[in-house]
Amino acid sequence: MSKHFLSLISFSLLLFTSLAIRDRPEFDRFNQCQLDNINALEPDHRVESEAGLTETWNPNHPELQCAGVSLIKRTIDPNGLHLPSFSPSPQLIFIIQGKGVLGLSVPSCPETFEEPRSSQSRQRSRQQQQQRDSHQKIRRFHKGDIIAIPAGIPYWTYNHGNEPLVAISLLDTSNNENQLDSTPRVFYLGGNPEAEFPETQEEQQGRQQQRQKELFPAGRRGGQHQQERESEEQNDGNSVLSGFSSEFLAQALNTNEDIAKRLQSPRDKRNQIVRVEDGLHIISPKWQQEDEEEDERRSRWEEDEDERSPRHGRKQRWDEDEEETSRWEEEEDERRPRHDRKQRWDEDEERDHGRHRHDEDEYEDEDEEDEPSSRESSKWWRKHSKEEKRGSHGRKKVEEEEEEQRSEQKRSSKERKNVLAETICSAKIRENIARPDRADLYNPRAGRISTVNSLTLPILRNLRLSAEYVLLYRNGIYAPHWNINANSLLYVIRGQGRVRMVNDQGNAVFDDRVRKGQLLVVPQNFVVAEQAGNDEGLEYVVFKTNDRASVNHVKQVFTATPAEVLANAFGLRQSEVTKIKFNGNRGPLVQSQSRSQSQ
Repeated sequence: MSKHFLSLISFSLLLFTSLAIRDRPEFDRFNQCQLDNINALEPDHRVESEAGLTETWNPNHPELQCAGVSLIKRTIDPNGLHLPSFSPSPQLIFIIQGKGVLGLSVPSCPETFEEPRSSQSRQRSRQQQQQRDSHQKIRRFHKGDIIAIPAGIPYWTYNHGNEPLVAISLLDTSNNENQLDSTPRVFYLGGNPEAEFPETQEEQQGRQQQRQKELFPAGRRGGQHQQERESEEQNDGNSVLSGFSSEFLAQALNTNEDIAKRLQSPRDKRNQIVRVEDGLHIISPKWQQEDEEEDERRSRWEEDEDERSPRHGRKQRWDEDEEETSRWEEEEDERRPRHDRKQRWDEDEERDHGRHRHDEDEYEDEDEEDEPSSRESSKWWRKHSKEEKRGSHGRKKVEEEEEEQRSEQKRSSKERKNVLAETICSAKIRENIARPDRADLYNPRAGRISTVNSLTLPILRNLRLSAEYVLLYRNGIYAPHWNINANSLLYVIRGQGRVRMVNDQGNAVFDDRVRKGQLLVVPQNFVVAEQAGNDEGLEYVVFKTNDRASVNHVKQVFTATPAEVLANAFGLRQSEVTKIKFNGNRGPLVQSQSRSQSQ
């Protein structure tokens, strides 16, 4: 009896321990958000490559563990190519500077870009067909673009501009798409990349060595040494191909062993960003002439912006004048048809996006497939009324017609699913949120705010991410607000300013200046306010861990609350409540009354 009782207790403890271990990561993530102090973070690790620089933040920072994300900042030199890579976590990329092209390798999607046959292809048709290149769609991007990269999808990036390409990438490691753990991982298909998150790699190596000690006790060291030697032979590089033997790789890819060894890149010292000496020659619509003209317009636009700076005694505003922007767009529209150029890729993507939205709406209507359309319904009821007069035989006939109609609708719904699958291959993955005419909130004296979510960029629905671009002019204030349903990460692109953040206990967990290159985590519902400095404005991008992140503002709450409630809640007179509710700006963007920023 006692043995049975002890075994029952042991089983209960084992079950409790397993449940505790299984639920511990989620518990730890929530526990990490018990933050009494938040710090502005700067990159902790640098990886210098042949044609660029990769900077990462230590994912063990409590702030990043609370948000469940990791960040990478990449600087790619002109003619630099970031090697194909993928991650189990969805990524959201913001282009801080420069321009380039990006290619995705989406499974089951066709290679829609292909080289034409040469004039001599009749004589050597088969040989020419084998040599012709083809690949999936290539996408252009510019400064201010948000780019969505789904989990597990390989992508590469190339800088075809004349200045360094700078991009900040968010990896949502706590996303449901990531079935591994909160450790940030980047899998490279080629090259010999250096570890981008060395802190987590050391932890993984330590756990692996511990498991090897458990699997190979002191009496079985020979097996362990043999396994280590085989592992060293296969892992000369750091890409996913280096883990296979060259012999097996040659058989799997139907090539010779020398090429297989080169694919593994065991002694490649260029790291993850390599230089393309003669430029990248790929199948794509012509972009060079358009880019030169666009750069000229942008430089003229920035010169006009500099002339409005305070050193010329003009109005202090760090904004892009709306009238100037509209003129810039009109000139762009006038030039394009006059030179009879090819349509820009941006317009192609917008058209693809429109088709995608149309097909998606059809897909969402599948739940209503059992209901006939208005025209079909009128025909059906006319037939039904006639057949009622003919008796039971007519009713049977009507039922058969109705059944055929339902089966036909089901077949059409399956066809619509196939159409939707095809449009995903050309789905829009980017949206520019830095252009002045894209602003959702605008105050000529304070600044502007632009947002992108799953309503404006539908692919974000799957990634469960969104973003916000904020440009505050000098002394401009983004009044106290909070994210209702998301954690957010604020990265300073340009300028400097002051950020104040308050938790649920009314304590200021952050009250300090931030500057270019710093990262600040704002947990969900923490109230935050930003103010640009005296000498220059404050420009930053905010990544949010919800595809439809919502923001609420203190002023908006006051405006929506009855005056009597505010008077009793704060002990104010009616005249004072009226001032709070209706004086000043109705929106969250405010120009400071004083010319100097409060310290």
